[in-house]
Amino acid sequence: MITRRDFLKTGVALTALSVLPNDLMAASAPKEKAIGLQLYSVRDDLQKDFDGTIRKVIEIGYKRLEAAGYRNGKFYGKTPSEFKKYLSDLGASLTGSHTGSGLLPMGDTKGWDFWKQNAADTAEAGCKWIVQAGYPAKDIKSIDDVKRLADQFNKVGEIARNNGLRFAFHNHIEEFKMLEGKIPYDVLLDYTENKLVTFQIDTAQMVHGGFQCHEYIKKYPGRFANWHLKDANMDGDGSTEMGKGKVDFKALFAVAKKAGLEDYYVEQEKYNMTPLEAIKYDYDFIMKAKYIKW
Repeated sequence: MITRRDFLKTGVALTALSVLPNDLMAASAPKEKAIGLQLYSVRDDLQKDFDGTIRKVIEIGYKRLEAAGYRNGKFYGKTPSEFKKYLSDLGASLTGSHTGSGLLPMGDTKGWDFWKQNAADTAEAGCKWIVQAGYPAKDIKSIDDVKRLADQFNKVGEIARNNGLRFAFHNHIEEFKMLEGKIPYDVLLDYTENKLVTFQIDTAQMVHGGFQCHEYIKKYPGRFANWHLKDANMDGDGSTEMGKGKVDFKALFAVAKKAGLEDYYVEQEKYNMTPLEAIKYDYDFIMKAKYIKW
């Protein structure tokens, strides 16, 4: 078989390419899968050897990283510009950051100052996404509180947009538990604005919460531009390597366009091997899965 590389070596190929339509040329080029990694997956390794672990993560193939925390204006002890340059020199980038706050009290100012500074620093680090990392269950006593949280997310979304960022909310399990006859997660979807808030599906947590990811996407199309790929342990608790658990990834990626998928990140919290071996397993799973084209 003549490969595209062999073809390009010939003068005939150069002549042919000069008259190929641009869209046909683009279609003939291989598409690299844009696989991101949530760095919480290798949290213990980062504590022991930060630089060595980051380099191993990048060697596996993860070039798009999501931070597991933002503290005191820094990412892993580095200023936003320092961390951006550090990753850039290694051929990678920080494209998202997990952060967040509880349900802010009425009239709060410090909480909004936090979000404004956070968004500015996240943008300076080169990110596209700023993500509320969890549901503040301890602050939620009623559906009215959930609606207040939705309004808060809309306002954070405006702050993010003003800094050139996208805002997303990352689910866990508590938001799927019935409250006053309603599912809080549905209320958040219903009361947030699509242009300001997207929902980062944690695939394992959604399944542990009792729902199929692809069914939620069908119910709320266009609201899930950002995903956390995590398989759900068969025992009903925690995560495992992709393909070993209960998440139907094939059905999920079948509705990727309906979801409005733009970015996804691998995340693992429990392992059957070392964390680095586990994320390598997940990376290989995605690369081999023909139904994953992103």
